[in-house]
Amino acid sequence: MNLLNILTPLYLLITLGYLLKKYQFPNPEFWPGIERMIYYILFPTLILVALMRAQIDFSLIGKIAIVTLIPTQLSGLVQWFGFVSAQINNKTFSSMYQGAVRNNTAIALVVAAWLIPDKGLAIMAVIILIMIPVNNLSSILILLRYGEPDHQVNTQWWRGIISNPLIIACFVGLVFNLLGIRLHQALLDTADFLGRSALPFALLAVGAGLKFNSIFQKKFAILLSSFAKLLLTPLVTWLLCQLLGVESDVAKIAIIFSAMPTAVSSYILARQMGGDAETMAQIITFQTVMSALTLPIFLILLNAL
Repeated sequence: MNLLNILTPLYLLITLGYLLKKYQFPNPEFWPGIERMIYYILFPTLILVALMRAQIDFSLIGKIAIVTLIPTQLSGLVQWFGFVSAQINNKTFSSMYQGAVRNNTAIALVVAAWLIPDKGLAIMAVIILIMIPVNNLSSILILLRYGEPDHQVNTQWWRGIISNPLIIACFVGLVFNLLGIRLHQALLDTADFLGRSALPFALLAVGAGLKFNSIFQKKFAILLSSFAKLLLTPLVTWLLCQLLGVESDVAKIAIIFSAMPTAVSSYILARQMGGDAETMAQIITFQTVMSALTLPIFLILLNAL
């Protein structure tokens, strides 16, 4: 499987969303509604089903947490250097942060299954269990502090966290997995159908939010966030795996996860919580395109593990 064959459809869907919005199809009121459906229904359902079905090897959690959390948080901290530029305001910083710390898990799962067919998905499931709650929580906290929501949550930030649909989905999915709770097959199939529709709709929504005539207005924000996400994070992950002597298969999946472009849902979160959604969409697009160049580099490095 060629990585370009994975990334090209994603970019084509973003382009289609841009064209649909440009030509006002089906109508201008369509896009805000679809964004809310993605944020409150489709992405939470996708996360819930993935966590319920994950085969989790809890013995791996310690090392995986170290080699994934530390590089990610380091990349998030690097984004504070963005304030040296007059272009960077609080809203833009919140999008830079999301671009640096979040991961496209849909692409990660496909690559994991291709890279290590026998247990790549199981290892990736453990990584997702750790990273989805932490990255969503940190992103929400940053947005609550630096974004401009249309309702007052800054004085009661905890309400914004416990009511966030992505956090709720992570918590419920984990509890169901640990307790061995299984939904009726009809309910699970319904949730699965909903969840699988999240990615294409989200990519269309990203495209609909793009404005290419302004893509270079905040190029420092895009470049700093993308450097941290596509290069710094996987390189630090690789270094930690070497220092800790992490098992080869675990190291490969951890590095590939770290090298993923940022999550498509970052745009939805930015839109719903007052971040810089325009810059967020540009970061997503830029990283998705550039990852077609950076991911093969790390795949070559993985052959040495």
